[in-house]
Amino acid sequence: MYVLRMAIRNVRRCGCRSFLCMLICAFATLLLNLYMGNIEDLRKTLQKLPEAMEVSAKISNLDGSMDQGLKIEAELVSNLLTSGHVSEPSVTVQLLAGFGFFSQEEWQANLTLQARGVNSLAGAGLRQENITLQEGSTLDFLAEDGQKCLLDRSVMEENGYVTGDTIPITVYYYRYGDYHQIFCEPLSQCEYEIAGTVDAPGRTEDVYPELILPIKAVENSYIRAGIPFLADSFSFMVKNPLELNAFKEEMHSFGLLPVSAGSELHYEGNALVVQDETFIKAAERIEENLTLLQGFFPLIAAITAGVGYLTAHLFVQNRRQEYALLRSAGLGRTKSSLMFFLEYVLLAVCGCVCGCLCAQFCMSGGWRRLLTAAVIFLGCSLPGTLAALISMGRGSVMQILTQKD
Repeated sequence: MYVLRMAIRNVRRCGCRSFLCMLICAFATLLLNLYMGNIEDLRKTLQKLPEAMEVSAKISNLDGSMDQGLKIEAELVSNLLTSGHVSEPSVTVQLLAGFGFFSQEEWQANLTLQARGVNSLAGAGLRQENITLQEGSTLDFLAEDGQKCLLDRSVMEENGYVTGDTIPITVYYYRYGDYHQIFCEPLSQCEYEIAGTVDAPGRTEDVYPELILPIKAVENSYIRAGIPFLADSFSFMVKNPLELNAFKEEMHSFGLLPVSAGSELHYEGNALVVQDETFIKAAERIEENLTLLQGFFPLIAAITAGVGYLTAHLFVQNRRQEYALLRSAGLGRTKSSLMFFLEYVLLAVCGCVCGCLCAQFCMSGGWRRLLTAAVIFLGCSLPGTLAALISMGRGSVMQILTQKD
């Protein structure tokens, strides 16, 4: 306790020197906080990058010329829908339809509706504002197995239908033959309830379906008819773009191939197009900066230790006589050095607190970073302080008194 009391008394007695020492410690801690704050900001930016820069993907044919009107096997569709790397999937099936139940011989006169089976509005190229639902209905039915549909408003007015009506519909599907042939054949005859109306955007370059059916209802129609289900398009967002390598490995396990421009034209949807170039460049730039900053840590630790040594050396440089007197008074080498060490520790801790408070005021961040910066500074600078005191205390009292600056 005597040593601690003397250390506190010396801090008060040497006010200017103590203030200067605290100022150096506060400045060093502030710089460490800035350094660690930059690393923390880069890590947060990297973690938030998927939110700011989404990565989309879609199925295409092998030469990359088509992403709609494809033959996408039911097994691949199921694998993609259950994958942990896929979010916001959009599956579509292009169909032809007509009102009423009619025979195959009458299809040319009655198949007047461009229809599409979808699991979300994105598959139809529409938005929520384009849809008017009947009261109490939601668009969840598109992903369910229900006999509901959305119908174009002008088609409804032309045929005298209103929302809530149940209408008979004959549906035909597209069958792909050899040599790029496409046939239109009967799929189902079912009654569907009109759950809402569609007001397509007034853009002539896009073709919007007049009849929208739930994808699972369409798939069940394929199963009942004994026809292998095929989707004609599949697009989605990568759930976590930071796991692109794992995502691509899983897609390869599903049998998906990279696009090969030199391949022959086929309708099979067996290639994957990932729009990840911009994301990869941004992530690589952030990781390079993060690696560069982290690579400076050994140098910063060495500089901090050097600052601690030089500060302690200057702190005791003009107090050799005081140190020698303490030794002469019988305090001993260990206790004399401990008194100076405790004095420096008190000043370093106070300086760290001031530096952390300044850092908290200047930049955002939690107390964990402030505490880490203080621990790093004390852990690097106090050994330097011990080295300076040990170096001074090696000689005898006469050597300390006669030593030149």
